[in-house]
Order: sequence, then C-alpha cells, then structure tokens
Amino acid sequence: MSRGIQRERDVRRVLEAEGWWTARAAGSFGDADVIALKVGTRPQMIEVKSTTTPFAHFGPADRAELLDAAERAGADAYLAYWPKGGKLKFISPVDWP
Repeated sequence: MSRGIQRERDVRRVLEAEGWWTARAAGSFGDADVIALKVGTRPQMIEVKSTTTPFAHFGPADRAELLDAAERAGADAYLAYWPKGGKLKFISPVDWP
C-alpha cells in the first residue's frame, strides 16, 4: 500500500476518533481524498498530502477545484498535511498560497 493511501486512512481514523463519519474517494478521482460528516457541523472535503512540502502536488488549479466543489456542496475545504515522520496538520484555505 502506498504512503498516500495509508495517510488517507490515517486521517480518517483521526477524524472518526473525534466523532466524524468519513469516506475515502478511492483512487482520488474526485475533488477530495476524504469526505467527513458530523451532525451539527459543516461537512468537510479534505485533500491529503504526505509530500515533502504541503503544496508540492496541490497546485493552484487543484486548490481552485477543491474550493469550488466544497462551495457547491456547502462544505469546508481543508488540506490535511502529514509528512513522513511528522505530525498531522489541517490547513485551511485562508493559509493556502
């Protein structure tokens, strides 16, 4: 299993431990890697990266697509960045370049 798939599963476990229901977009054919739902909270559409830098493979076009999809779905968009040997960090669009 690739590190990317493992990180997506790890992000799901973290969110599920906090009471979220999650689904992984297998093969990343959608605009987000993970969808998270929780009663009383806005849905989340999450792109997961485990690269050396958070935006290495999450360029402006990918960011715009995720933001558009989240807006259409009434969801919040996040980048979940979890580098090898590092800690998970959820990055909000206000902190994206």
